[in-house]
Amino acid sequence: MAWSNETYLIGEKVKVEGEKGFGVVSRIDVPRGLVYVIFKRMREEAYPYPEAFESGKLKSEVTRNK
Repeated sequence: MAWSNETYLIGEKVKVEGEKGFGVVSRIDVPRGLVYVIFKRMREEAYPYPEAFESGKLKSEVTRNK
């Protein structure tokens, strides 16, 4: 995957609606439209990208500087 505007989220903490604690964005699969979030005990979940961020299901702890 080439470095692009989406890669600033990789490694950042996110709050997931309906989950206790935080997760960390492990990878973004743009062609498939998925973002993968890893939680404690190495559990990984996939969410639709970018719909999960737009709808508020995932809330990033970082604000992007333009």
